[in-house]
Amino acid sequence: MVWRVFAAAAVGSSHVQAGLPCQDAYAFQVVGDALVAAVCDGAGSAASSHVGAAVVSAAVVNEVASHLLSARASGSKPWPETVEEAYGWLRELLSEVRAQLVRHAQAAESPLADFATTLVGVVTTPAGGWFFHVGDGVGVADACDAGSTVSQPENGEYANETYFITGEDWARHLRLLRIVAPQRLALMSDGAASFVMGKGNQTLFAPFITPVEKFLLATDETSGSAALARTLSDARTDRITPDDKTLLLAYA
Repeated sequence: MVWRVFAAAAVGSSHVQAGLPCQDAYAFQVVGDALVAAVCDGAGSAASSHVGAAVVSAAVVNEVASHLLSARASGSKPWPETVEEAYGWLRELLSEVRAQLVRHAQAAESPLADFATTLVGVVTTPAGGWFFHVGDGVGVADACDAGSTVSQPENGEYANETYFITGEDWARHLRLLRIVAPQRLALMSDGAASFVMGKGNQTLFAPFITPVEKFLLATDETSGSAALARTLSDARTDRITPDDKTLLLAYA
């Protein structure tokens, strides 16, 4: 397997106290030498945002993975190479994902806003690919001797405001970022970013990632993901943030 993937989500202390579920979700698939992954963070004020996050993360990964399998079968390129073409491809794909969520909301007889969620995703091979992003959360790609490529969060006028794929203007807030030769990838919700990222969100926070990574690379993905879940649930993280925390780490 080209990619080793470790991922976990932990409910925040504020959600535990309020009797709310974890409103984060993640999904990933490895298709040949390609990795497709997504992390979604449901809006804290939306009644069914945990469902929206779960539906969107799974649907995004399934849609992209299906496209990659079809491209492989036909011998075509896995995805467009220019920013303009990639934006059009991902906008069309995410429109279908959003339509699935609309149908889910209609079946539940609930407004779409009840399922509000952000999205940070990646589709890449070890040679390179794309981050795609709506709202907050962070994506990081590290390449040997090339520093970090960071897909930054987008917030509104106030720090606690952001944008959701359920919003009418979601496509205007869809951002793409090219990544080249990634050896390590990280996707995270904004709760995890508060202690996983260094100052200014320029790179991963070494005092956190170094011991975590040392353990992960010495174990299997199931054991590593379970250990990562324990780390995210540690009381020390609750002292940093009361929010839900999701982190996905992948190594080529």
